[in-house]
Amino acid sequence: MTKEKKSTNILFAIVVLALAGVALSSMYLNMNRPVIQEAAQPDSANMRLPENHPPIDAVNRLMELEKLSASDPRNADYKTQIGNTYYDLGQYQKAIDAYEASLKLKPHDPGVETDLATSYHYLGQEDKALELLNKVLQYRPDFPQALFNKGIVLIDGKHDSNGGIAVWEYLLMSNPGFPQRAQLEQKIRELRSSGK
Repeated sequence: MTKEKKSTNILFAIVVLALAGVALSSMYLNMNRPVIQEAAQPDSANMRLPENHPPIDAVNRLMELEKLSASDPRNADYKTQIGNTYYDLGQYQKAIDAYEASLKLKPHDPGVETDLATSYHYLGQEDKALELLNKVLQYRPDFPQALFNKGIVLIDGKHDSNGGIAVWEYLLMSNPGFPQRAQLEQKIRELRSSGK
């Protein structure tokens, strides 16, 4: 073995021993520490979500509801809550899918059918929205939310102010304790005075 080769082997052995020493000392120093450390929690004030990303709490709520629904697939209320969450996020097609799944399990729920109709309205499907609201009003003629929403669909979607006003007047007559009575009466006056 040449002198040059011998010194290279010695140098290599020294490097290997040094690395082994570093590894052993690192293992000794970290013996009582957990192998996997928790990730640092982001500072929520500085956390930026991608544009149009739903809020984290809504995503967590949806994940929880999807899990509950999967564990109890015959529970219409879970599907309704999923629909409500998507509705609140403005994801109306996903809300429609969830509401329809709920109605397959529990037909003729006026609240769910009204929210389904409103989702169709927000997607610009006014005729479908009116069809669903009229269906609700056939078996619950005084259901306040369906009457209120039918007025909105007629006025905003179908540009039929007279039809919407008539529905809202019936709503106020049939539901004297309607919580937004004063605001609705004001809106009717504004529509009449604008001549729309």
